[in-house]
Amino acid sequence: MRKIAAGAALAATMSVLLTLPVGAQGRQGRGGGAGTQAPVQNVSQRASAIKRLPDGTPDIRGVWVRVGGGMNEAGAPDSELKAFGVLSEPQGFGQGLVTAGPEGGKIEAKPPKYMPNPRPPQGIVDPADRKLPYTAEAREKRMDYAKNMCCPAKNLDYLELSVRCAPPQPWAGGGVTIFEKPGQEIAMLFEQNHQTRVFHLDGRPHPTPDMVFFGGHTTAHWEGDTLVADTTNLDGRAYYGVGNTFAPYSRQLHITERFTVVSDKLITFVMTYEDPKTFTRPVKVAGYLYPQDPDEELTPEFTCHEGSYQLEDIFGF
Repeated sequence: MRKIAAGAALAATMSVLLTLPVGAQGRQGRGGGAGTQAPVQNVSQRASAIKRLPDGTPDIRGVWVRVGGGMNEAGAPDSELKAFGVLSEPQGFGQGLVTAGPEGGKIEAKPPKYMPNPRPPQGIVDPADRKLPYTAEAREKRMDYAKNMCCPAKNLDYLELSVRCAPPQPWAGGGVTIFEKPGQEIAMLFEQNHQTRVFHLDGRPHPTPDMVFFGGHTTAHWEGDTLVADTTNLDGRAYYGVGNTFAPYSRQLHITERFTVVSDKLITFVMTYEDPKTFTRPVKVAGYLYPQDPDEELTPEFTCHEGSYQLEDIFGF
C-alpha cells in the first residue's frame, strides 16, 4: 500500500492540515534478508546533515521504520502464551517471509538500505539486568495473568488485547509516517490498524485527570535536536507488549520520551515508564527509527478489525 494513500486517509480524518514532503511519498517496505547478503553499510557513511524546517527545528517528516522500544524482560514467568510469531500463528502464516515488488509480484527480500550498523541500543536499558522492579501487587497480578491468559484464556478479562485488534498504547508496530506542522503538531500514522498518534507542540496543558484516553494525551517540545514528549491521561486498559503476559498498566502511568535526531537517517529514542502501581522505580527502554527506502518492496496493508463480525462478542470493553 503506498504511503501517500495512507497520508490522504489521515488528512481526511484530522482537523489539522499536516504536510507530507515529496521525499516521503515512497512505499512502505519490510526488512528481511538472508545471511548470505552483504553487510549493511555503516549509516554514518550515508547520513547527511539534519534537515531543518523554517523555524530551525529538525525536519523529521517522512516514512520511518521503528525498531526496539519493547519490554524484553529477563526472567519472564512461564506461560503457554507464545510471543507473536511462527509458534503462535495459524498454520500457513509466518512460515517464511513473502515480499512484493512495486508491480505486486513476489521478489526476494533484501537487507534494509538504511538500517544503522552498528545498531543503537534497543529494549530495556534500565534496569541494566532487564529484571523489572515490580511492586508486590503487580508481581502477583503478572503471575496470575501468566497462568490464566492461555490456553484458552480463563475469561475476557485475561484475553490478550492484540487478539481483539487493540494494539499496545501509545505505540503500535509496523512502519510509521511522520507529519509535522511546526509549532503546532507532530502526527505519527502507524501502518498497524491505521492508528494515529498526535504530539501537541503548542504549549497546551494536559487535560484534567478525570479525562482519560486509550492512547493517552501527549504534549511535546524541542530541546535542541531532541523532541521531548510527555504522555499522561491513559485509561489503564492497554499494556506493555504483544504476545506477552503483561497485565494492563495503571491509570497512573506517566511516559516521558526523548527522540534525538542524530542525522537525516537516524532517530534514537528512550522511553521512561513511571507507574507507581506497577514498578517501584522508573523503567527505561530504548529504540531507534531509520528511514524507509522508497525503492524497497511493498508491504501488504496491516489490518485486523476491518471486516470482523466478532468484535461485538470478543472486544469486551
